[in-house]
Amino acid sequence: MRICILGATGLVGRESLDLVQRAWPGAELSLFASRDQTLEHAGKSYKVRAASQLENSDAPRGELALVALDDDHSQRYVPRLLDLGYRVVDKSNTYRLDPKVPLVVGGVNCREVTEAVRLVANPNCTTIPFALATGPLKRAFGLSSATVSTYQAVSGAGIGALDEFLAESKAGYSEPNRFGSGFNVSHYAGNAVPHNGKTDESGFSAEERKLVQESRKILDFPDFAVSAQCCRVAVAVGHYLNTWLTLTRAPELSELESVLADAKQAPFVHFFPGSSGDGLSALSCVQDRDRALVGRLRRDARDASGKSVCLTMAADNLRLGAATNAIRIASRWFPAQDAELNAPGN
Repeated sequence: MRICILGATGLVGRESLDLVQRAWPGAELSLFASRDQTLEHAGKSYKVRAASQLENSDAPRGELALVALDDDHSQRYVPRLLDLGYRVVDKSNTYRLDPKVPLVVGGVNCREVTEAVRLVANPNCTTIPFALATGPLKRAFGLSSATVSTYQAVSGAGIGALDEFLAESKAGYSEPNRFGSGFNVSHYAGNAVPHNGKTDESGFSAEERKLVQESRKILDFPDFAVSAQCCRVAVAVGHYLNTWLTLTRAPELSELESVLADAKQAPFVHFFPGSSGDGLSALSCVQDRDRALVGRLRRDARDASGKSVCLTMAADNLRLGAATNAIRIASRWFPAQDAELNAPGN
């Protein structure tokens, strides 16, 4: 089995490299990035070729391609990978809302990855934990609406932004300053900033629109009344979501807890009981990288009907929010040797 990782030197590409070797040990790897180079990773050296070589007549054919590129480069290379015989999981925004391409969260709508499908879109890094938590609740109790506020780690902006954040944080905290006035007010270090890229005439950013539009498609709920506000916070890895959900019936909190704590009903969810959220933090994700951390379940006191609840979700944006979900998608075609990386047949 030959596996191509396109975008191998990026943060998600490196995580994909680790997971591929857990899922399919012994697979032949073809690694590509922006240019020819050697990747030093986890004590090993890997040859990485320029992506442009995929357009050559002698480009390697194979079985599975994991693509972690920006939209423009995905548009350029995904069709070529399909021509070369690969089944493709694309992590960019390019195909997510294409009605002909399944948008899949492993554990929610894996049934859409059939033998006939050759291209699947991997959702955005906040949509994945959101869908893992809300999907089981929708099946059990019905779902009416949701409001989400996200606090997203800097690594979601890429390796360059993360390295800049680490350097500026080191410099900014080198001397005590209770006001943080040594930091750049528009940068990530020591800061919280709007995730406002590509804000359109609606006033909502691309990141906010992704969570809304993608969750509707994944949950097969085109009329889902969902709204989101997103920001970046001074955290390296780990996205954090506060969510207000309104269900179509009013279950007891114990019923909700029972669903979210059941691995069969809520695959790849680690539920934290109780209302305080103890143990549920952005950094907790780094200790439990392949599951959505869900908890701090409470009634929303504004809703006398009892149908509305408050819930917190968190996830490692590089792993569960990107690389792990892509591997679980691919496991529907090529079962993984690591059981944690196999998507259930739902």
